[in-house]
Amino acid sequence: MNKNKVIFAIIWTILLALVFFWIVSLNSTNKWTDKNKTPSDFTIWMIWDNIEWSRNLVNNFKKFKSEYSNKNIKIESFSSYEDYTLALTSAITSDKTPDVFVLNNNEKQSVFLNQIRWIDPSFLNPNDFRKKYKWVFSDDLIITTWEWEDKQEFLKWVPVWYESLWVFYNRRYIKASELTSLSALNNVVATLKDKKPNLIPIWIWNWTTVYDSADIVTQFFMLENWVTWLKDVNGNKLKQSITSYFLFWDINWYNWYNSRFSELTKFWKTSLDLFSKWETFMVVGYPSLINKIAEKGFSKNFLQAAPFPHYFSWEWKTLVNYNYFVINKNTKNDDLANAFLLYLSSDIWAQDYLNEFTYYLPALLSLESDKLDEKISDKYNVVLWDFFNSDYELSSFDKWIKNLYDRNIITILDNASNYLNVFSKFESQISCETNKIITLENLSKICE
Repeated sequence: MNKNKVIFAIIWTILLALVFFWIVSLNSTNKWTDKNKTPSDFTIWMIWDNIEWSRNLVNNFKKFKSEYSNKNIKIESFSSYEDYTLALTSAITSDKTPDVFVLNNNEKQSVFLNQIRWIDPSFLNPNDFRKKYKWVFSDDLIITTWEWEDKQEFLKWVPVWYESLWVFYNRRYIKASELTSLSALNNVVATLKDKKPNLIPIWIWNWTTVYDSADIVTQFFMLENWVTWLKDVNGNKLKQSITSYFLFWDINWYNWYNSRFSELTKFWKTSLDLFSKWETFMVVGYPSLINKIAEKGFSKNFLQAAPFPHYFSWEWKTLVNYNYFVINKNTKNDDLANAFLLYLSSDIWAQDYLNEFTYYLPALLSLESDKLDEKISDKYNVVLWDFFNSDYELSSFDKWIKNLYDRNIITILDNASNYLNVFSKFESQISCETNKIITLENLSKICE
């Protein structure tokens, strides 16, 4: 073999070796990446909302922004907030975080706040947002920063809907005029108890048989002056709100929960089973409860609803619940994420969303007049106007960490005789755990 052939063979050997190492390196890298996710994928995570309509959502968005028509957009929806937060934590640690996801308004110290990116004002201007949305959203979602004397406002996220607690009632026995205040509600409870001594007028006790019981007692907290977060619930405000709540439970007074509680829990039933059989006349919950009421077969002609009453119709605050869409700060699809949130804020898309979920109240002021006249279910003669009271001031309630609050406050709901000590321990424990989780300080401290 001559010298030129030797050199040529050496060069080819080197080239083959380089190709071999490149292939090995590529395969090794792929082991640590999601093979199901390509750079063209765009993922959205939500909670509670059924994903059957997601194909229409994606198709409509692609019509709105045709430049993204070839993007592979995926939507996932979780039924449990606790499952959702655990999955989102896992996704962050695995570098598989969705491009857009949602958080809940009643968790203002969310562990995921450092994972979101504020919205560029050139896409969604905070001042325009104030004009388009109900006041509560501006209060919750616009933040102000200062650099020297230069003030800058940012919108952190975009809402589409909200909900508040309602009283679903049997209109054969109750009139809307009897639910205008808590004192009026107490009167109708007493009257019903006299007429129907073996029945339960309103069922809002025994947390295992009541949907959204944590938020029901939170609403009682907010009926006290200026209570908007857990730290405000103390002293006389705690006593008054818990006392008002307990009035609807006392076994020796208007309601007789424990006479049916063991039966319900034994057979895995809830207050809605009694409601459907007219063995209780009122239940409290969010508007989406309409689906479960329909599943239980409540009579179409006798279902009606009203806003959860206050002490007086013009005082204190109504708990509002909603999820908001945020952008993952590490998304590789910045332009698409911005475009999607811009789409969320449009009347057209919000209308499409609310047409699918008819029991949500619109966040956009422009949709109120049209949507409030619509039925929340084709099975019942109940419209959104039935739950709307312009005198009530909507407000979020900071639970610190929502999962801990919702799970642990039940120890108070089931302990009427010792609620002050139980609540004090509850507040101390959740405060300690929130500080550890959010600030990463005193990590070795035992919260008890």
